Amino acid sequence: ASVIPVSTVMYGGTGTPGLTYGIVVSLGVGALVGLATGLGVRLVRLPPVIATLVTYIFLQGLALVARPTPKGYIDASSTRLLQSKVGLLPVVAIIVIVLVVAFEWTLRRSRTGVELRAVGSDEARARRVGARVGGTVVVAHVVCSVLTACAGIVLTSLVGVGQAGLATEYTLTSIAAVVLAGASIFGGRGSFVGACIGALLIQEIVTSTSFLGLASAWQEWLPGLLILVGAALFSRARGRSSRA
Repeated sequence: ASVIPVSTVMYGGTGTPGLTYGIVVSLGVGALVGLATGLGVRLVRLPPVIATLVTYIFLQGLALVARPTPKGYIDASSTRLLQSKVGLLPVVAIIVIVLVVAFEWTLRRSRTGVELRAVGSDEARARRVGARVGGTVVVAHVVCSVLTACAGIVLTSLVGVGQAGLATEYTLTSIAAVVLAGASIFGGRGSFVGACIGALLIQEIVTSTSFLGLASAWQEWLPGLLILVGAALFSRARGRSSRA
């Protein structure tokens, strides 16, 4: 859905100023969406998965209203900036590496990261030891939504036009990546580095289907099978840990 505001403000050969404005607007929209989702979890007491699903469905409908047909072509100068490279590495890849390292350090070495993992594991116990439960939940949703908006900006540079439902195919893939990385859908367990490696693994698997001569349907089936395998292995390991 973040592709829609970007294509709206960057339409018409606006160049670098339009690109900057589009990024700011997209990140702002992402922050508002994350804030609404986080408040829904805390105030309405919706389960996080349900709150995220409701927000996702609402945004998909809103995107279809705003862009019933592809519209808002982005000028080539803006897409070139977003796809620029430093040597052989795309600038976007460098930014991703920096963010992954920074977030992983925060998760493991800072009070904020400890609170995040504690709240995700057990809210009641986290509250008893002084963790800021409400604020942690809301901030986590805001940061997640802003990072999703960043991904939408990158996707916009690849397609060059505002189109509703453009990233729906990545929904299952993103879930598969974090599950394979060992993250728990119940919270409290996960790794940014692992999620990044999981995403690379999924991309390699999906890409390999064409080289193996498999039908395009396998691009959907393989991530689904990987989610089942990953979730089963995690549940089994968690059961053994609990018994121990």
